[in-house]
Amino acid sequence: MSLWVLSLGLVVVVGLLTGAATALRSVSRIWLRHWAEQRLAGAATAALYLERPHQLLVAAGTGIAATVFTLGAVIGLGVGAGAFSVSRRVLFTATGLLILGQLLPRAIAKRWPAGTLAVLLPPLRLVDRLVAPWAALATRLLDRRLPLPRVEPTPQESLEDLLREGEVEGVGAAGERAIISGVVEFGTRSVREAMTPREEIVGVERGADAATVGRVVAQSKFSRLPVYRSTLDQVEGLLTSWDVIARPEAPLERLRPVAVAAPDEPCHAVMTRMLRDRRHLAIVQGLAGETIGLVTLEDLIEEVVGDIHDEHDEPQAGER
Repeated sequence: MSLWVLSLGLVVVVGLLTGAATALRSVSRIWLRHWAEQRLAGAATAALYLERPHQLLVAAGTGIAATVFTLGAVIGLGVGAGAFSVSRRVLFTATGLLILGQLLPRAIAKRWPAGTLAVLLPPLRLVDRLVAPWAALATRLLDRRLPLPRVEPTPQESLEDLLREGEVEGVGAAGERAIISGVVEFGTRSVREAMTPREEIVGVERGADAATVGRVVAQSKFSRLPVYRSTLDQVEGLLTSWDVIARPEAPLERLRPVAVAAPDEPCHAVMTRMLRDRRHLAIVQGLAGETIGLVTLEDLIEEVVGDIHDEHDEPQAGER
């Protein structure tokens, strides 16, 4: 009878560890972070999972394997009881492992991951302490035999994972996630990625008459155009559609200044400089001073928030 009780106890241990591992995989890291920040019961374990998410899962898996091995040894103790008795014990143990050790705890943990984790994290932490020395020894031996570079997730990848989980949990919409991701990526983008290349630039020649200037501005559908002398390599300033309206007879009489940027310059640095100097357009120049493109404040803002559609943009399919 004692062997039956011991077997049942081991099956329950397997079920608890299975439930803990399933809850760890199912619960949101946003919820765990809140748990750790509020210093609730088991907050240290929640913080451990946030820092090293695989450590507790390894502890749970190792604990399950060790418990099942022990359960097999317990069944082996009954060999002297006869083949029928052993077969019956194996059948009942396997059924108990399937139902109480796997199916039931998985269903409960998936249905109520937060509540399950709140109960099972402390005992799982105890299992982790027991397993940690052996896991460290195995890792040390493996690294000595097969040294492999360890790739840690970048802060950007971690933020992307957190944002995806937040969207699933209902914390923030997809559009908000796109804006936050754009802000993160904006810090790594260069002007070359946001600029309009030279072959697509629409400009106005300095010596053009008023009628030509008005026609170019109207056909371009741009509110700001660079003004050049002879070639685009000699940009002298900026003309806006308002200048054409305000001075229809002499729109090129007074030009607005433009900024200058290098193609490999960070977008955020150029944007900061343009805002400080009140420049709405920057000419992107190569090493020899030649014009290779231009970038506007709108281009830089779109790198953060996505495309900005105005009345001149063609509507996309499904848009009204």
